[in-house]
Amino acid sequence: MTRFGKLLVFLNLGLAVMLAAWSFNLYVNGIDWTDRKDTKTTPPKMGQFALRAAQLDELWKNVAPAQKDWLGERNKLANEEKRLAAERLWYDKEVRYVLYGPAKARGIREIALAVKDDPTTRVKRGEVLLDAQGYPQLVPIRDPANVPLQLQSLAEYNKEAEGIQKDIEQLMAQHAAQIAEANALTDKIIGDKSKGVRGLQQRINDEQDKNAGVLAEIKLVEPQLLNTLVEADLVNKRRAQMKRRIDELKRAKVVSK
Repeated sequence: MTRFGKLLVFLNLGLAVMLAAWSFNLYVNGIDWTDRKDTKTTPPKMGQFALRAAQLDELWKNVAPAQKDWLGERNKLANEEKRLAAERLWYDKEVRYVLYGPAKARGIREIALAVKDDPTTRVKRGEVLLDAQGYPQLVPIRDPANVPLQLQSLAEYNKEAEGIQKDIEQLMAQHAAQIAEANALTDKIIGDKSKGVRGLQQRINDEQDKNAGVLAEIKLVEPQLLNTLVEADLVNKRRAQMKRRIDELKRAKVVSK
């Protein structure tokens, strides 16, 4: 046998010894995965499967109560979600009623609040009062004098506001026309040089100026008129004298007819 062959034999022997030691160690210290239950020994020897099964059985003992509580809470949650859906429909209906109405007959209402503590229902002062179905109670809105108010919905108030706005616009247009008419009448009264309008006031002023001129002229002419009247009276008297003298001369036949 050659030296290389001897070396391979020794290597094979060493590897076999190592594998044998490893196998013995696994046998002595190995994990028992069986379901063996040896209750005669102290402490009892149990395989890992039996041990895991016992732990699983112990855990399953707590599953049933927890599952029962979970199912109960789940049913409560389902009931609350069902009630929440119904409450949403109720609140949506009330909100739409406040927004769109029609609320002329019934009027908008408010949520009723407890005015004092009620030991029977355990409702405290200031909390919302509920009806038999569990929805908030709605009562008429009252003013500070405790008089019920007949409030309408938002849509109805908007429609009423639109009508009022149209009336305001018509009144504003009528007011603007009246202002324009008043300005035109004012121009007729006081005049407007830029428009070439001679107002009534200017005409009155012109007539007053003419009247003042006439009065001034009368004052100038009046003395002359008096003098003329005096002279006319004197002329008439002189004429009467001359006529009487002519008549005397005629009677004396001094002058012919």
